Amino acid sequence: MKKETVESILEIGTDLILKNGYHSVGLNKILKEANIPKGSFYYYFKSKEDFGLQVIKFYSEKSLTILKSYLDNDTKNHKERIISFFKDMQEVYKTKGYKEGCLLGNCSTELSDFSESFSISVANELSVWEKCFENCIQEGQIEGNIKISESPKILSDLILTMWEGALLRMKSAKNVESIETFILYLEKYTL
Repeated sequence: MKKETVESILEIGTDLILKNGYHSVGLNKILKEANIPKGSFYYYFKSKEDFGLQVIKFYSEKSLTILKSYLDNDTKNHKERIISFFKDMQEVYKTKGYKEGCLLGNCSTELSDFSESFSISVANELSVWEKCFENCIQEGQIEGNIKISESPKILSDLILTMWEGALLRMKSAKNVESIETFILYLEKYTL
């Protein structure tokens, strides 16, 4: 029961933080949306910071499940797996009206200077994502469908950095031009 309640609160918290930012989401809003009494929050979380750190982990794990479903799809070559992930994510952001972006990127810009624990948490989660891309790129280079001009480590770091930057620009411009440019460059020159 506790696990399901925590997951429900984290799901609600993820949505609220994606839409409003961490600092704009007060405990009362979380409690109201999750339909739990105020005292119960501290039964599930040590503090709001603990809650935020758990949201980061929760979001990352859910996103990794999606990412891995693309990168492990053996019906496509490795380059197609990566490109199709980003093309589908582009459509998701169009549907969302160019809002929200990536919770890890958002928390990085909002919280990394605020708290070392947030900074470390976001960096660790992004490293896990990067490793997924690195493994896919390495396999693609071995099979000959991804260029070998750079190491998988450098390419995966570059891809994740460009993606997060494209999302930041998408949010401010309220269009997908930065994502389209990213995908074009990725497909034509990087991979």
